[in-house]
Amino acid sequence: MNTPLFKIALTTTLITTLTACSGGDSSTSKSGYIQLYNGSYNSPYTRLFIDDAERSGTDFGNVTTRHNYSTNSYDISLQYLDANDSYITIKEQTVDVKDSVTQLLVMNSDFAEPAINELSVPTTSDDGKLNLGFYNIAGENISFDVYLANDDGLFDTAELITSPTYLNELDLKSIDEGYYTLYLTQSGDTNVIFESATVYLNDNASYVMMIRPSYATQDDGIALDIVTSSNSVTQLKHQAAQGQVRFINTIDDYSQTRFTVTRGAQSYPSELTANDTYSNYLELAPNSYSIAMTNDTGDNIVDNFLLTLEREQSNVGLFYTDKEFGPRMMTLKEDLTPSSYSHKVTVVNLLDSYAGQNIVDVDVVFTLNGETVDDAKNRVTGIDQYSQESVVVDNETYTTYVLYEDNGQQIVLMQQGDMDFSQEGNYILILEHDEASSTGYKMTLERTITQSVE
Repeated sequence: MNTPLFKIALTTTLITTLTACSGGDSSTSKSGYIQLYNGSYNSPYTRLFIDDAERSGTDFGNVTTRHNYSTNSYDISLQYLDANDSYITIKEQTVDVKDSVTQLLVMNSDFAEPAINELSVPTTSDDGKLNLGFYNIAGENISFDVYLANDDGLFDTAELITSPTYLNELDLKSIDEGYYTLYLTQSGDTNVIFESATVYLNDNASYVMMIRPSYATQDDGIALDIVTSSNSVTQLKHQAAQGQVRFINTIDDYSQTRFTVTRGAQSYPSELTANDTYSNYLELAPNSYSIAMTNDTGDNIVDNFLLTLEREQSNVGLFYTDKEFGPRMMTLKEDLTPSSYSHKVTVVNLLDSYAGQNIVDVDVVFTLNGETVDDAKNRVTGIDQYSQESVVVDNETYTTYVLYEDNGQQIVLMQQGDMDFSQEGNYILILEHDEASSTGYKMTLERTITQSVE
């Protein structure tokens, strides 16, 4: 059974307790494990096959289940499902399972031609010690110095423990159990480019820390993914990293609006922004903020809506009208990863009426050429009014239908052909009323992607 990850808030730092634990099938003598870590930045959900049997899969920045096998040689393959639900093989190779060792397959680089490297990670360590290693998949010609600080956690007292180059051999260090802060610099430099939260590392365990691009709000930022014997990773973020927020007003009564973010005595105004248009990003420290929206003459429309922003998080504050309660703000979390083979679409439903009737919910269906609504696999079913749901669609062009059921009859509220989801990144799709449209409704599509790859 997996042991949870405990997070303890202290007065000056976040301390994360990381407990290594067993995943997958129960182990026996003379057996080991096979596991996949997906570090391919633009990959779809990737499935691990062992001896032609599909075992589990993972998205970018995560791991599959850890699968237990007797010591022997096994044929593995990595596959994904395309738009036609066909399995496409990316890589094939043979893995030799060793006793009490996890064969950790690390996939990185462009998914069109991913690199697969195999790391042998002991499942346990010496008594009273833990194994700690760093694997650099941040990019060619990029190397780091890694410093480890305990006690006061300051960089000035940190010890240089390793200098991982791109796709370096995994060098596991044996260290004591305890609280640590991790610092990274460019190799040979002392300028800190990454500082972790304080983490607690347990003895009798192995930790592999994947150094990869963060693909978040920081230009050329990095993240550390901690891989243990768990079936998931813990991501460490740079403690000095900022977040960002932008806004969109869908309320037709106001053609231009300005948004102001306030914390204490500090205020951060946006530029004047046209209706149904996204404002520029405001870069902010991770915190909770009060949000105001004013019209083009400076009069308050709302002035006290709450928005919370996490480190390296990108949010959208979306203003709309609730027909019962007036102006409201919905917070959307943007996914900035440069996905190429599939895309996360956040669908926002602002529809509340049809022909004088209240709309409780709608279905949104993405259909390929020659595909019926009933056959389509890419859909969001029953998305409530004034709510958001996410769906993953393939890298294709779709005709998108918004459907409402009226006494057993399906009504097409709107449809849009040639909706293109073939660019890197992810998307926000807003459904709203539009008096200027012949249908009375409209769809607005926005792409979200880190500026690091733009």
